[in-house]
Amino acid sequence: MSILATLALVVSIGTHQPVSASVSPQGAKLLLVPLDSRPASGQFAQMIGKIADLDVRMPPYEALGRFTVPGDPDRVLSWLEKQPLSECAAVVASADMIAYGGLIESRVSSVTSEQAIARLTRFVRLRDRNPNLKLYVFSATMRLAPTATREAAPWRMNLARFVELEDKAQRTGLLTARKEANRLRGLMPAGVIGSYYATRRRNAAVQRNLVTLAGQGAIDYLVVGQDDARQYGPHVGETRQLQQLAERESAQDRTYFCEGIDQLSNVLLSRSLLVQNRWTPKVRVVWSDPERAKQFAPFESKPIEASLRDQLLAAGAIPGSEEDFDYSLYVNVPKPDKDKFAQFGEALGSELDNGLPVAVADINLANDGTSDPRIFSLLTQNDRANHLLSFAGWNTAGNTMGTAIPASNLYLLARKINADGVRRELAQREFLLHRFVDDYAFHKFVRPAAYEMIKTLPGASKEETTGESFSALNEFVRDDLAKYTDQYFDEFFKSKTFFVQGKEYAIRELDDLKVWLPWPRAYEVRIEFRMESGVVTDARQRSTSR
Repeated sequence: MSILATLALVVSIGTHQPVSASVSPQGAKLLLVPLDSRPASGQFAQMIGKIADLDVRMPPYEALGRFTVPGDPDRVLSWLEKQPLSECAAVVASADMIAYGGLIESRVSSVTSEQAIARLTRFVRLRDRNPNLKLYVFSATMRLAPTATREAAPWRMNLARFVELEDKAQRTGLLTARKEANRLRGLMPAGVIGSYYATRRRNAAVQRNLVTLAGQGAIDYLVVGQDDARQYGPHVGETRQLQQLAERESAQDRTYFCEGIDQLSNVLLSRSLLVQNRWTPKVRVVWSDPERAKQFAPFESKPIEASLRDQLLAAGAIPGSEEDFDYSLYVNVPKPDKDKFAQFGEALGSELDNGLPVAVADINLANDGTSDPRIFSLLTQNDRANHLLSFAGWNTAGNTMGTAIPASNLYLLARKINADGVRRELAQREFLLHRFVDDYAFHKFVRPAAYEMIKTLPGASKEETTGESFSALNEFVRDDLAKYTDQYFDEFFKSKTFFVQGKEYAIRELDDLKVWLPWPRAYEVRIEFRMESGVVTDARQRSTSR
C-alpha cells in the first residue's frame, strides 16, 4: 500500500470505533502498587498515565524498599486501605510487593507462603469498601538467576545454568546436559540449590492462589509475567501448571501469561483505561525482519512474534491489519538482515515524515541493553521526534514492547476522550525525551563510563557500590546524563510547536531536571523533569508542528 493510500486510510479509521466523550473524567486517579522502587516499575507508568490526564498514585517511596532491603507490605496495604477508593478508576498492583516486599525479596525464602497469601487476601478485601473497584494484578514467575549481589556473584550464573540444564536433561534426555548439570552442581555452596527450589515452590503456591482468586472474580485481571528466562528451566513447568489451573478454575478470561515483568505496571495501566473507556486499539505491526520475529529474544521463553501478541492483548489492544489499524508499531528485531532493515528504515522514516501514527519498539538490543544506534539516528532526523507516538528500547523485548504499546494506546485514547490537550502533548513529549535519554544516552554512553569508573573506586563493584564510592558514582552519572538531557531537549524538542483547539503552542523550557541512581548500582537511573510551553504569538516563534 502506498504512503498516500495509507494516510487516507488512517484518516478514515481515526474514529472507526466510537468512544464516549468522557467516560474517564479528566483528573481521574489510579492507585499503583509497583514491583519495587525502580523507575521502570512505577515512574514510567506515572508518566504514561499523565498523557491521558490520569493521576497515578503510589505508596510512599520509602515503603517500596531499595535493592536488597525489602519493601513494607503491611505499610503498603495500610496506605491502600486509607485511600478514597470511590474516587479511583482502578488499582494496579504487584502481587510480589504485596506478598513479599518486591521483586528482589520474591527471589528468597524469607516470607512463608502462608504470610504471602494472608497479605493478598487482605488486598482483595479492598472490594468490601467499594464493590465496583477494579483490581488488576501482576505476578512474576521467578527468573533463572538469583539477584546480582556481591555475595552471589561467584556462583549465581552457575546456578542459573544448572537449573536450565536440569530441565533440559529431564525433558530431552540429553546426556551432555545431564553431565554439565552435575559438574555445575559441585561448584555451588551447600544449601544454595535447596533454598532456590524452596523459593520457587513457595512462589508457585502463591501464584496458584492468585489464579484461584481470579477464577472467583476477586481479581478482575491477572497477568503472570515471566522474569528473565530461556527455553528451558523450571519456569516452563510452573507456567504450564498455572495455565492448566486457570482452565480448571474457569479463570482463562481473567488470567494472562506474558514475557517480562518490569513493564507490567504500564501494560495494566493501559488495559484498565481502555476497558473503562470501551475502546480497543488495533495495531499494525511492521517487523525489521519478519523471519527473525520467529526467533527467541534474549531472556525470553517464547518467540518474539508470540511475545509481542501477548503484550498487545494484555495492554488491551489487538493486532490490526494493513487495511484496519489505529497506529503502526515498528519493531526492530535482533540482528535483522541488512537489506530488510534498510527497507524497514525507509518505510518508517516515510510514515513519520507523512505524519502517520507510528510507534517504535527497538528490541535489537546490545548485550548491555543498549538500543540500536541506527534507530536513534533515524528517529531524531527531520523533526521526527515530534511526530512519533512512542519509543522504547530497554533491557528486554518484553520490557520494550510493554512500554511502547501502552504509551501509544493512552495518547490516542487521550485524544478520543478529550483529555486536556496541552497536558497531553507535553506529557507525551516528556516521555519521548525520557526514553531517548534513558534508553539510549544512559545505556550507550553514561552507564559504560560509570562501569569504568567503578573499577577505580574503593570497594565498588557492578553489583553493589556504597558509601563514598557510591556518592562519587552518583555525582558522575548525575552530571553526565544531565548534559545529554539538555542536549536532546535543545536539539529535538525546544521551540517545536503543536496545536490544541485551534491554538499553536511552542515548547519553551525544560525545568526541574533531577538525575540520580535509585539503587546502589549503575544499572538504572532516575530522571525527572517537566516541559513548559506557551502560546505562539509571533510568526518567528513557529517551527515544525505535529
